[in-house]
Amino acid sequence: MIFSQKQLFLGTTHIELRAESLYVCKRNPQGVPTLETEVPYEEILPIKSGEHRHIPTNQLLLTGLLLVFLGYGPWREWLTTGHTDIALYSWWLIFGLNALASWLRFEQQWCTFRLRTAHLAVTLAGRPWQRKQFRALVAELERRTKTYLRDEYGQVNPLGFIEPQLRRVAWLHELEVLSAPEAQALSTRLTGRRGAATLRSMGQELESPYLN
Repeated sequence: MIFSQKQLFLGTTHIELRAESLYVCKRNPQGVPTLETEVPYEEILPIKSGEHRHIPTNQLLLTGLLLVFLGYGPWREWLTTGHTDIALYSWWLIFGLNALASWLRFEQQWCTFRLRTAHLAVTLAGRPWQRKQFRALVAELERRTKTYLRDEYGQVNPLGFIEPQLRRVAWLHELEVLSAPEAQALSTRLTGRRGAATLRSMGQELESPYLN
């Protein structure tokens, strides 16, 4: 799965989900990579994502009123006489600069998508038409990561070293790759015990029984 985004004056961001890793590449407007990294799925979880929106409506309203005030005279003269002068051209220039500045701030400050993994944080422009694609990217990244970890590390061998395998099962459970019943079943298969809790009999603590 690939997610690409191009931002004015900032360049492009390319995110690709590969077979065993997450690839991220940022390039400046000249096409030169400023960030290029490949993070293995073992170092992805936990994943956090968000959509941050903070549009200064009062500031935009004040700017609109100011543009109306500045353009009232030139526009009135043009509508009544059909004559355009430097004032109307200046108003169009001011309007264009404000529109460009508002668009840049909308993409870079007011609305953003944020993807954070255990060792990586990426900020993207929060374009409404890319919201569905961004959410699909996050969901697919989490699904692929958990599937990869389950396939590569979710198997145990009771004939091997027990302690490292128990730590691995606990690690997968902590990352929510394995559910509590799954982690318990694997631990029981390794140790032969249903739990680590001890039993008391005649005032003495006994080890939990082994299962056949």
